[in-house]
Amino acid sequence: MRKLFSILFCCFIGTFVSSQTHSFQVWTGIGTSVDISKKLSIDFEAETRFQQIGALIKQASAEIDATYNITKPLFISAGYKFADKYKKNGYFPVHTISAAIGYKKKFGDFRIGFQTKLNLEKNTYIKNNSDLIPTFLDKNKLKVTYSGIKKIKPSVFVETYHPLEAGSKFHIETVKYGANVSYGFRKHLDLDLGYIFRHEVDANEFISIATISLSKSF
Repeated sequence: MRKLFSILFCCFIGTFVSSQTHSFQVWTGIGTSVDISKKLSIDFEAETRFQQIGALIKQASAEIDATYNITKPLFISAGYKFADKYKKNGYFPVHTISAAIGYKKKFGDFRIGFQTKLNLEKNTYIKNNSDLIPTFLDKNKLKVTYSGIKKIKPSVFVETYHPLEAGSKFHIETVKYGANVSYGFRKHLDLDLGYIFRHEVDANEFISIATISLSKSF
């Protein structure tokens, strides 16, 4: 009986593993942030996503956000993102507008931040009539940053994606786990290196993502 259980268990694990796919991507980006006033700031970010290093470009995007600090820990933001996403027969634009509310608080050398963001996305790649309808996506992110090391700020985060569709249950479509190190090598100039493990729950796919970005604040 024990031998039979072992055989069945191995078959189950083999089937489970074979039903999953794991791919690798590289994301590169540049960004800037400008303080308009003590409470209002404008952020811009351009990003390119590669399927592999120097290989197929999966997506190129540009995003602009305005953030307003209601109180010191509480903030709201609104933004617009334009992205070119690769499909089998070419690249197709995607337009996204977003609204978010968040909270960030320092506890000694640690800063904890939480943000919930609602995205309204319009895809121009059309396979059927349902693609003509804009889609809603709720994104929730929890991030912890440590600032006790001079010039170096490591951080970790978890983010979940929840599609909002009429008649469907509220569920997690995507989960992202990330770790990042930010190095300030010049005044207000930061280099960020990171790793993201992304789980596409509905498709049962896993993606390992290496990230590198350069940002400048004014």
